[in-house]
Amino acid sequence: MSASNRFAKAGAAFYVLWGLVHVAGAAFQLLTLRESGGGGLTAMISTGRGFDPGAVGAFPEAAAAFMGMGAMNILWIGLLVAYVGATRNWRNSRNGYWLNLALVGCTDLALVLALLLPGIMSWGDGAIGLTLFALALIFSTLGQRQGEAGS
Repeated sequence: MSASNRFAKAGAAFYVLWGLVHVAGAAFQLLTLRESGGGGLTAMISTGRGFDPGAVGAFPEAAAAFMGMGAMNILWIGLLVAYVGATRNWRNSRNGYWLNLALVGCTDLALVLALLLPGIMSWGDGAIGLTLFALALIFSTLGQRQGEAGS
């Protein structure tokens, strides 16, 4: 197996892991939303941040619906990233490289800007996905570069 294939396959594996982590996280968010409502989900996301769901009173139904929509979007993005990783990045596809770079990069940028920088979610909770993305990006980029050099 050439170096580019090993790098590409490692990058693909990290993208698949990123996707599966996000599918599981989204499913957990949807279950929490169903069982505990928007206040319960907010409390789960902002663990250790002092959020008291009882202090808010009735959580607005529209806000809870938007939270559910966001969780479903993360679920679909996770499934797509895992699929592209397993089918396109695994073969060192240039299109797969750019598609997962855009999907995961934009998704993780939104996480950083909306939840991590404002302190709503802890950096420790966001570290798993960010680390998997960094590793996927490093290895898939090495696979792309090795593939170009070998052409």
